[in-house]
Amino acid sequence: MSSLRDLLSYGASIILIFFGLIFLIASSIEPTRVFPGLAMLILGLGVIYANMKLKKAELSKEMLESKVISLARRKGGYVTVADVAADLNVPVDVAEELLHGLERKGLAFLDFKRIGDEGVEVYRILGTES
Repeated sequence: MSSLRDLLSYGASIILIFFGLIFLIASSIEPTRVFPGLAMLILGLGVIYANMKLKKAELSKEMLESKVISLARRKGGYVTVADVAADLNVPVDVAEELLHGLERKGLAFLDFKRIGDEGVEVYRILGTES
């Protein structure tokens, strides 16, 4: 389901592309309309391209989060930042952000007992215990 932001940006893109084409057609009569027409056309296409890239980035993050959950299942429900970074082959800061994102969504939390035992941040991922 598309969000309101998506609908508005695609709507604005369609309007820009439409008027860009109108200006390009009108440029056969008035050549000075070529530049505004091209600008509107490029801007409309640029907004669509940017939207597609944002969607792809969101899907990529969701895919990585699902891999973190799978890793936690394999490890008995508990993972560390180092586990995530090593298993997913991502930098440590990306692994931290993934775990913080899961924590914000309420799917993970720090297990302070294990932190005291192991000396590193240990996250418990809910619903993955064996």
